Amino acid sequence: MPENEISLTDTSVGGKFTGRDDNSVTINSTSERSAYLQNLYDKFQAEKETNPDLKELCAELDYFNSKLDGDMVGLDDKLIAGNREKIIFYAKTLKEKFHKKLIYTSQYSYVAQDINVYLLAKVKRGFMMEIYTLICNNESEEKINYLITERIINPVKTELGINLFKYDEEDIMGMIFFLTGNCHLKWN
Repeated sequence: MPENEISLTDTSVGGKFTGRDDNSVTINSTSERSAYLQNLYDKFQAEKETNPDLKELCAELDYFNSKLDGDMVGLDDKLIAGNREKIIFYAKTLKEKFHKKLIYTSQYSYVAQDINVYLLAKVKRGFMMEIYTLICNNESEEKINYLITERIINPVKTELGINLFKYDEEDIMGMIFFLTGNCHLKWN
């Protein structure tokens, strides 16, 4: 038998069986809906009934909604620099979709603003602490996409719980592109 071949007979494998390098990623997530977010949902419902005309943005939401100084490269250029030019149209579409929902949900409620700030901060932290490192280490696009889903989109979806704002997976991805376009995230 040649040196690089293997033969198995009458064998049971109780886990992964690889012929060479195992490049798989295992992620164990026990994310549950946050009591903080549920409390904000309850406050939002109450505030919606008593204050229907609020249109001021809180400082924290204004921070996410404003472009940061120093890195004034737009969404297109950031995606091009990160070799993601093929998703520019998709990214711009999702960014705009999320931004419209952000404005719609936030203009009438401080609590809604707090919910959006909480979600944007969670997305930003997840991206910077788990995804950006992979980008800097030149990990494959497939692995990065998979981990964006597993470490950002799915946990945020789970935490949304009753999801009063009806944010879907594309809205959460839109949060990433919104933050990228406002210079909070980079792709290279």
